[in-house]
Order: sequence, then C-alpha cells, then structure tokens
Amino acid sequence: MLKNSFLAAISAVFICASAFGQDNRIVDEFEIEGNIDDVWNAFTTTSGLKSWVAPLADIDFRIGGKWRANYNIDGKLGDATTIENTILCYDPKRMLSIKATTFPEGFEFVDAAKETWSVFYFTRASDAKTKITIVGLGYTDSEQSQKMRAFFKPANKYSMGQLKAALEKKTLEKKDPEKKIGD
Repeated sequence: MLKNSFLAAISAVFICASAFGQDNRIVDEFEIEGNIDDVWNAFTTTSGLKSWVAPLADIDFRIGGKWRANYNIDGKLGDATTIENTILCYDPKRMLSIKATTFPEGFEFVDAAKETWSVFYFTRASDAKTKITIVGLGYTDSEQSQKMRAFFKPANKYSMGQLKAALEKKTLEKKDPEKKIGD
C-alpha cells in the first residue's frame, strides 16, 4: 500500500511538472560578441542601457529598483511615453528578471503585460562571447496575450541586434580610443 502511494505521488509530481513545462513561454537565445562583464554592464548600468535600449534610459539597479526607458527622443523619463520595469531579482552576471510595471501611453497590451515578466540568462560562451537567453513568462491563451507574444518575438531579436551593435562599437573604440564610432 505504501509503495503504491509513493508511486502515485511520484507520478503526480511528474505529470504536474510536465504540464508546467508546456506553458506559453517565449524563449529566445542569442550569442553576442562581448564578454560577460560588458554584457552585464549593458543591462545593469544607465550608460549601458542608453547605448542600446533607448535614447532616454536609467536604472536603479537593486531588487525593487526601476529600469526606465523612453523611446521618444523629445520626451523625458517619467512622462507618459516612458516604460518602467521593476527588477524582481538577479544573480550577478548570470541572471536578471524584470517585470513591466508602468506602460507607455498607447501601449495596446497593458492587461496582458501585467501578467508577464522576463528573465535574462547570461552564459559565458568564450572570453569574447556571451550567450543571452531571454525567457518571457506569464503569457496566457487570451487574444491580447497571444498578440503581445507575437509582438515581442521579433522585438527581442531587434533589441539584441541593438545590443550587438553597441558592444561592437565599444570594442572598436577600445581598440582605437582616438576614433569615436558614429560621432
């Protein structure tokens, strides 16, 4: 009897774990030319965010701190066009998790976005490369959530392209400090 109960419990755990593994996540992986320190700094410092996220950005890097960005060059941080993310947790140079908590005016997925959060995993691929895995969680089967999911899939690719360009520029400037790229 005890053996059967044990087997039933183990089976239930396995079935539940399998069900949870089939959630509506977005998982994207990118390999970026940039060492883990440079990539981490690009995500966790104000100057780093400004180099690839948005022209107006800042971060209060701590649990509960804010990562703010405004894509409107004529705007200002904190105005109606600012997106604000809250830092949920982090493991230095390994993982960062954020949740959007204030949305820019006109953002069409507010209700769905309130249920989601993102986790960024950073893995050293080599001395000069970092693998970034972005996991978007909390998506549902609702129409708005599915539309937001479809929106963010290419947005993640675009953002990682911006990060790649910023880190390449930084590498070139380190090699030739006299030459400012793009100035």
